[in-house]
Amino acid sequence: MGGGRWDTDTYKSLRSARMSVATAKGIAPTKVDYAYSERAQQDRTIGVHPNLNPRRINKKPFGKLESRDSKEHPESNAVFVSFDVTGSNYSRAVVAQQKLPDLMDLLNKYLKDPQVLVAANDDYNVEGRRSVQISDYESDNRIDDHIRNVILVGKGGSNMGESYDLVLYAAARLTVLDCVEKRKKKGYLFMYADEPFFPKCKEDEIRDIFGIDEQADIPIKDLIKEARKLYNIFIIWPMGGYMDAREQYVKLFGDESVLTLQDPNLICELIASVVGISEEMNEAELVDDLTKFGLSKKVAGEILNTAKKGRKFGDLPEGPEAL
Repeated sequence: MGGGRWDTDTYKSLRSARMSVATAKGIAPTKVDYAYSERAQQDRTIGVHPNLNPRRINKKPFGKLESRDSKEHPESNAVFVSFDVTGSNYSRAVVAQQKLPDLMDLLNKYLKDPQVLVAANDDYNVEGRRSVQISDYESDNRIDDHIRNVILVGKGGSNMGESYDLVLYAAARLTVLDCVEKRKKKGYLFMYADEPFFPKCKEDEIRDIFGIDEQADIPIKDLIKEARKLYNIFIIWPMGGYMDAREQYVKLFGDESVLTLQDPNLICELIASVVGISEEMNEAELVDDLTKFGLSKKVAGEILNTAKKGRKFGDLPEGPEAL
């Protein structure tokens, strides 16, 4: 995967056609944008979309999700973006889909040959196999397809935790990045989260979700260490979320890796700004870029200040054990 190039005009044309269908049928635009999710919500027998099914990964030639160089993209850079689609959080994925043109335009400006992977999680204890959804790395408009094929589960449970550990497992053990292997340059991993991580990634859940036999449960701190060899990790915590969850994130990942999102509608702008800062773009130019997409200079400055808090993981100390 990872071929082709993002085209905003194609995105706008296809979305306009879908909105025309929604208007003609008198239904909400999200019901057309997320038609697969609508069907899956009505019929529990419908599983994760084939292009997002974690079990397909094990059947790939290398058993990995690959971000690779090619003639078309000679210097690939991996960007792994994971959404929590429990409860009201699923709307973040909707916002991201609507702002994809802005995000992709900025990523293409700040990174050479960005390749984006989209993931989503709910809680395995509630949703079972539908609790993890994960795409391939893409460079073109298939990114839009993948987001729109996410099942907006909207469930979660009351057990003070979500299955972020399973997404982290995929990032740590089921991805391979040429930016790391060829250039010693880490990819970017963004996880939107508002509840605690479970202390261990359970072997039975790994088997059920990925079809992979692990010999024992894996402590979350071990997966973090593994994932950090591949990615600069950033946990995006929404203002108003569980404070004890945020405190856990700081203990697990370090304060610099936990970013507070003041406005949930600005998730794409924050992601782009973190990448821009990490790639040493001029701050005044970054603010200017954000204002071109409709933000006031004040809000753009606030987003940039949040992004500046994060540093490349290579400069981060190991966080203390939290669990």
